[in-house]
Amino acid sequence: MKTQSPLKILLAEDNSGDVFLVRRALQKHQIDCDLTLIKDGEAALRYLSEIDSGDPGGCPDLILLDLNLPRCPGSQVLEALKNSPTCQEAPVIVLTSSDSPHDRAKATRLGAVRFFCKPTDLAGFMALGEVVRDVMSSR
Repeated sequence: MKTQSPLKILLAEDNSGDVFLVRRALQKHQIDCDLTLIKDGEAALRYLSEIDSGDPGGCPDLILLDLNLPRCPGSQVLEALKNSPTCQEAPVIVLTSSDSPHDRAKATRLGAVRFFCKPTDLAGFMALGEVVRDVMSSR
């Protein structure tokens, strides 16, 4: 994906193995990005609050959000994002190990544009890059 400048992507994920795989998927699909990593829900809420308070960095172009974050669930972070005056339009891709229809419905209701169930194999995880490309090309 070639853009004028790198995409600003926020990754809220506490599992270092999954962070590695997200990075690899983005690289594999040649997505030029600046990735900001946040490892828990409380830190994600603070980050959002700073943006809403006028942080010059502004809102990310895309948010990759794990639902199972420590300290504050990803669903609460998603709700805060969609109520944010600054970031409510930013697309959110939910990353989760849950394939629960309830979790999928809740994420969709709260405004996630995609629900990516973390696969157990490398090839499946690499498909995340294509999901990111699809979401960003539709904007």
